Amino acid sequence: CIAQGLLERLALLREEPTVLRATRAGLRFAGLDLGLCIVSAGSVAHWLRCTSVALLMEERCGPGSVIAERELRWIEHSEGRPVFSAKVGHLPDGSYRLHRPDLALWIGERPLAVEVELSPKAPRRLEAIIAAWRRASWVGGVLYVCEPGPTQRGVERAIRKTRAWERVQTLVAIE
Repeated sequence: CIAQGLLERLALLREEPTVLRATRAGLRFAGLDLGLCIVSAGSVAHWLRCTSVALLMEERCGPGSVIAERELRWIEHSEGRPVFSAKVGHLPDGSYRLHRPDLALWIGERPLAVEVELSPKAPRRLEAIIAAWRRASWVGGVLYVCEPGPTQRGVERAIRKTRAWERVQTLVAIE
């Protein structure tokens, strides 16, 4: 695939394995109407953890049950409405500003949004996001997969403060 120009290797971090990314030609070949994935050295750890979580969830819930962020973004664009995302405000043009989850799990009538948190977010920002998830009735619920310690405590504090415990749950991240 690399020799044919469908995938490319990105060497982002010294002494770490390279990351593979689909090229524009690779996306076209696969029939995916997606833009080129933006990958930075700062995002590699997060996307690797998202991948681990997605693989574990798909193993437990079945093939095709997990939807990645890029795919869910495309689905929402096609539908013209939020399907997996929470409305966190408005843009200057009056449309909704959306907060998209890292993953979605589709195992029932409504999707479960999955957020992967590796480091603490600012409390007000996190509270605004969790309050938006509380209002997002088109989503069956939200699961935060958190690093133990300050990250998990911050998410749990925001859930309590926004009274979102019926819709938002936490799970400690596993390696």
